[in-house]
Amino acid sequence: MIIKKEIMGRIALLGSIIMIVCLPILTSGMRAPDDKQKKSEEKSRRQLVLYNLEVTLDESFEGKSSGAWNFKMLIREGETNRVRIGSKVLISPAEAEPKFADVGLKFDCKLDERDGLISLEGKLEINDLVSPATTPPTIRNFQAEIDTAVPLDKATTIGVYDDSVSKRHYELRVTVAKAK
Repeated sequence: MIIKKEIMGRIALLGSIIMIVCLPILTSGMRAPDDKQKKSEEKSRRQLVLYNLEVTLDESFEGKSSGAWNFKMLIREGETNRVRIGSKVLISPAEAEPKFADVGLKFDCKLDERDGLISLEGKLEINDLVSPATTPPTIRNFQAEIDTAVPLDKATTIGVYDDSVSKRHYELRVTVAKAK
């Protein structure tokens, strides 16, 4: 009987030790969703700031304007925005297996306000047909990776590019304004 009481006492002690050690581990899983929920609530409580972004890519050939790509978009601060406009063009001869190329505009952009300026990160890609009548057609490509800062409410040239082969000149401008 004494041995049974001693064994029961040791089992109770061991059970208490296990409970003390395991309780924090078991309850930590319960606290994790609260932490995630708090972060989610903080993100949703953050002030929503919207900007109007206007992008212009002027193109000239031998000093004469040959057109411009213009687009505007409403962007939420801190979020990546994407625009895709274009078509697929057959570039293989009629008797060959069909091959296509994308022509048009691709633009990815993210902006944040810092130190009184707008931090602008993005990629711009434009593909267009130079000579669609030839087989295969000639496709011109313009790409720019952007990582800069611009002032609010002022058209700012962020890049000037010359193509010495085609004698084309490109100027990339942006204007950022807070949405009202």
